[in-house]
Amino acid sequence: MSLSCSRVLVIFFCFLMISAVEAGGNPDINQRAIDELKSGKTDVAYASWWGFQREDSTAALQAAIHSGAKRVIVEKMNGPWIVTPIQLASDQEIVFEEGVVVQAKKGEFKAATASLFTASLKKNIQLTGAGAILEMRRADYDAAPYTKAEWRNGISVRSCSNVTISGLVIRETGGDGVYLGVAKRGVTNQKITIRDVVFERNYRQGISIISAEDLQIENTVFKETSGTAPMAGVDFEPNHSDECLVNCVLRNCVSENNQGPGYLLYLPNLTRDSKPVSIRFENCRSTGKGRALSVTTRNNTPGSVTGSMTFENCTFESAEQTPVTFLDKPADVCPVTLKNCTIIGPENNDAALPVIQFTARPGVVGKIGGVAFKDCLIKAAEVHPVMMFYDASYLSAVDNVTGTLQAQHNNQNVLYRLNSELIQKWMPASEAGNITPYQTDISRLQPLEANHETSSKPRRMVRQRALSQYLVYAKQGEDVSVQLTYHQLARYTGDKMPVKVTAPSGKVIPVDSVPFKQSANCEFTAPETGVYCISCDPGANFVTVDQSTHPLCLTSDGSPIRLMAATGDFYFHVPAGIEKWALGVFGGGAGERVSATLYDSTGKQVWSEKDINTPKLYTETHKTSAAGETWRLVLDRPSTGGFEDHYVLLVGIPSVLALTPGELLVPAVTFEK
Repeated sequence: MSLSCSRVLVIFFCFLMISAVEAGGNPDINQRAIDELKSGKTDVAYASWWGFQREDSTAALQAAIHSGAKRVIVEKMNGPWIVTPIQLASDQEIVFEEGVVVQAKKGEFKAATASLFTASLKKNIQLTGAGAILEMRRADYDAAPYTKAEWRNGISVRSCSNVTISGLVIRETGGDGVYLGVAKRGVTNQKITIRDVVFERNYRQGISIISAEDLQIENTVFKETSGTAPMAGVDFEPNHSDECLVNCVLRNCVSENNQGPGYLLYLPNLTRDSKPVSIRFENCRSTGKGRALSVTTRNNTPGSVTGSMTFENCTFESAEQTPVTFLDKPADVCPVTLKNCTIIGPENNDAALPVIQFTARPGVVGKIGGVAFKDCLIKAAEVHPVMMFYDASYLSAVDNVTGTLQAQHNNQNVLYRLNSELIQKWMPASEAGNITPYQTDISRLQPLEANHETSSKPRRMVRQRALSQYLVYAKQGEDVSVQLTYHQLARYTGDKMPVKVTAPSGKVIPVDSVPFKQSANCEFTAPETGVYCISCDPGANFVTVDQSTHPLCLTSDGSPIRLMAATGDFYFHVPAGIEKWALGVFGGGAGERVSATLYDSTGKQVWSEKDINTPKLYTETHKTSAAGETWRLVLDRPSTGGFEDHYVLLVGIPSVLALTPGELLVPAVTFEK
């Protein structure tokens, strides 16, 4: 080789070395193209400019996304884009070329919430790809060194706006394929579109929708979800009452062979104070062995969410379970409509499996239902009831279920016109299910004994968990003091327990919180005469009222009054003119029990049950006298089983309990007769 040729090679080698150094040591980086992007000569970037690496391309892909490019193209390379968690940016479209695979790096994603792609408080994002694959390693996350978790999502979108995901295959995630959650309380996802996407073999859900407004999901498939409950194709499941499901539309979607429900709408965390829901399914289908459609709201304090849910031209099919279920759905709130829908299954001969089931869980108050079937078709063996009611509350009934059902039983067609008589025949109410709930108007309560004096001695300890409410009657100008203690239960932790005082006028009176494991006085001067409501929530721990300057009652907004290991006498009042009412007592869970004895207004024992776990019911049907009646309930320890949480539910009468008869607050009508 000549000297001149050697010099040329040396110069060329030095040029390559300098270029590599300038590019950060990676000769695959296209620095010239990156510089042109930075200078504004182009707003389109290719992810490979930052140096595709077969072992780990996180740096390249993340740099491309953070480059400021309006459009990032992820090219098909000679292997998958192996990455650790990637953060998305606002005002950007990412195009995954046909054949691209973005794959979670093996041994990474240790954090419980580590997702493949995350967008938090971002806007104007598009993720598109003609069959490109986003893939995690679901099987790896089920064993050490990983801790079990259900939030390793494919794409996590939290409090974002104007996001479109289209054309992708999202599979084998350690959580949901897509999670639409909240990064900041009160900030929902807005204008989200998911179109032409396939969700396959994800761990928890195809999609979880926690909070969304103006959501469209179209031409999308959810299949073979399996791993951790609820394992649905699509799950609408807000976590807090300030989240929302507004203008959510699913169109031309298919949910198939998921281990859990095909379409799950679980809304008990939304209340009457939440934004009204508006959810619509059009031309959607669910098939497989699990439930096809499951709708759950709440039917107790503080009331069910309002709004509506509509399913039109949909098919709900299950080979092994009841295809369509409604749990705790109030009869008079948030109507559900199924129009021109087909409901198929089950295929077995289990007569206990209906085609459509209504369920009232323990603690439900009032009637459930509020579902209209408009020209719907049922296909099932005749052994399966068309509809069935499972009343775990023992206190409910089904009402306001209307429309027409064309049933095909063994090639025979039967047209059912749904009316109250047929519903009662198919789904008879429990003994107390037809009792009208009593609307306790706190503003009209007065002391049963106008001159009752409160003892200065410590009160009997009554433990309460979760939301605890008390009523105190005071005259204008009186100083009220209620001593509360915030106790620890087992190893549950806490901070401060907020206390809320609501005056008869509805005005909130500011009072101090109660520190964890301490006592504090809830003190105020009554600005008006009447009943004051004191509420607090110790969560998993418990609260007690140790002393009170004024008569004090336990109450609830129509739901069961929750107690914990409480014994002794509890008094309640049956107002004048009541003809039918009921008392329900039940334990707080498997193995948790309580014993109860009931005495009427004359002191006669009328009912007694030992070791109550599932709800037990006492029903009274005589008309109460003009003066009303005071009854006594005695709670005692069970002879077997655990003694912790238990409940008392008053149906058709005020939901008010007192430790002594002189402390009772009763409707003012008592004094008018």
